[in-house]
Amino acid sequence: MSYPDPPNQPPQQWGQQPVQGQPGYGYPPQGPPPGHVYQPAPGPAPRKKSIWLVPASVVVALALMGTTVWASTALVNNLFGGPQPETVLPGSSLMFAKVDLKPTGGQWASYAQFYNKLPDSVRDELGGSEEDPARAVVEEAFPELDYVNDVEPWLGQRFGFAVWEGPDSAPVFAVAIAAENEGKATETLEKVHAESQDFSFVVKNGFALVTTDDASLADLDGQIAQYGTLDKNETFATDIDEIGEGVATLWGDIGGLSKSALGASNGSFDDLAQVGDLDGRVAAVLRLESDYLEFRADAYAWTVDGEAMLSGEVPAGGITALNDLPDNSVIAVGGDGLDALAQQVWETNSDTIESSPDFADANEAFQQMGVALPGDFTKLLGTTTAIGFTDIGDDFFGSGDDGSFEVRLAGADQGIWEEFAAGTASGGYTTGPGVSADGDTTVLSYGTAGTGRLGDDPVFQQTMKGLEGAHIGFYMDGRYIAQEAEEANPEQWGGIGGAVELSDGGGSSTILRWVPSPS
Repeated sequence: MSYPDPPNQPPQQWGQQPVQGQPGYGYPPQGPPPGHVYQPAPGPAPRKKSIWLVPASVVVALALMGTTVWASTALVNNLFGGPQPETVLPGSSLMFAKVDLKPTGGQWASYAQFYNKLPDSVRDELGGSEEDPARAVVEEAFPELDYVNDVEPWLGQRFGFAVWEGPDSAPVFAVAIAAENEGKATETLEKVHAESQDFSFVVKNGFALVTTDDASLADLDGQIAQYGTLDKNETFATDIDEIGEGVATLWGDIGGLSKSALGASNGSFDDLAQVGDLDGRVAAVLRLESDYLEFRADAYAWTVDGEAMLSGEVPAGGITALNDLPDNSVIAVGGDGLDALAQQVWETNSDTIESSPDFADANEAFQQMGVALPGDFTKLLGTTTAIGFTDIGDDFFGSGDDGSFEVRLAGADQGIWEEFAAGTASGGYTTGPGVSADGDTTVLSYGTAGTGRLGDDPVFQQTMKGLEGAHIGFYMDGRYIAQEAEEANPEQWGGIGGAVELSDGGGSSTILRWVPSPS
């Protein structure tokens, strides 16, 4: 198996050129032949140096891109195009996942640009390997195979997995493995089958299709004959088109899954029906753009017992609340209009909220503070709400470390928060947070804070670009984290941003992205 080298990069040297300096951080129909079961094997050994800031799935994707297996002698013929796994899996699928390591032209340019923006330490760890990452997996799972002669000549760069409800409501699954040479793929799988007959396979339409047995393979054909292929499923196609393409994609029909025998059985989807009458769909994608790595997960028409989390029109969002936090905020969370959003969520789900075991005690405590919910969410949260942590210790996420922070609540009742602050000293803080006014904004502060605005920081601006309409925004300063971890060139680590945006009819979109070496 061979992969194309990035544009304008010599083979075995991709990603080795240094990043330009950044300013310092100031702070199928025929009868199937028998086959062999595909057994997953442990992945490659972990990297020598652990960088927790980069998610494991990201490292895997980048490692594949950083190796010399992307060099290719068939660049013109094999770089772009080819069938996708959804073209050979059934339209009745309830769950679907794929990995696509064969980018389009636009994706390819983005991959190369993003790779060159990675911190030097990450590129050093990812680059320079001459080992095909698939080789170790195949050789451990199938010792009877010679990878170079039996696998590499046909193994493609796209992989898919689907689950559907088969005969007698039993779950059936299939794995689709791209086959660039169908004859060679068939020969290899037959060789494996001679050692073990744990599953069935057929090679056609550019893929090796693997299932548990002949009956499942026959059901795959039957499902496609009845429902067509998944790419022709209008709902699936619309959802995938909306969320966009990437290195890895996941899609699920949660409504269909919860109503199926699979959803009501023990296992990974244990008793989904007990949650209620679930309906809706989910899709997720991991993608690389020229400036950032992004994970996005969307929900479509999500309801429980016919009710969405929000009834009626969803209030407008925004994340301008983050802009006025101190410029040395390491972690920032907030949003505009959270008071209206909280009130609407409460009113839509009042029966559930007010019947919870702790509701009476919590409601009494709020009433003693002069807050009657849900009508007084504005008094409590203000119309824009944000908190920024300006100093976090090593144990910030687990030990109750006080840290330093600033909370800004535009339009909130300052008296309520003064009463709250007076009572916090007995709750673990040496002294309670200070409460002051900045115009109509109530400000709670504890510890140190910068004098500038977070919204004026270019790294923050680029990290959060395009997320302005979200209902909740999240930001983490990667430069601070890298500096605390004693990484060289901490300014190269940029920022991590996230957002949650709700939409009418039970829709939502959640985004998490990393923007290294922002320009």
